[in-house]
Amino acid sequence: MISYDPLFRTIKRKNLLLIDLVRECKLAPATVAKFKKNQSVTMDTIDKVCCYLNVPIEEVVSIKQN
Repeated sequence: MISYDPLFRTIKRKNLLLIDLVRECKLAPATVAKFKKNQSVTMDTIDKVCCYLNVPIEEVVSIKQN
């Protein structure tokens, strides 16, 4: 199962808000909803987020075993 808990922890650790990520990465509202619901997004989106936050992918998404 996909989890974006690392993303939300990273945003908090960097003293950012989700809206900062939306603005800087030009994310659509549907993409933000997918993050909140732990649904899949494209690797391009993950790449944009990682580059903006300057972190490895492990600090954005994780895979949890059921």
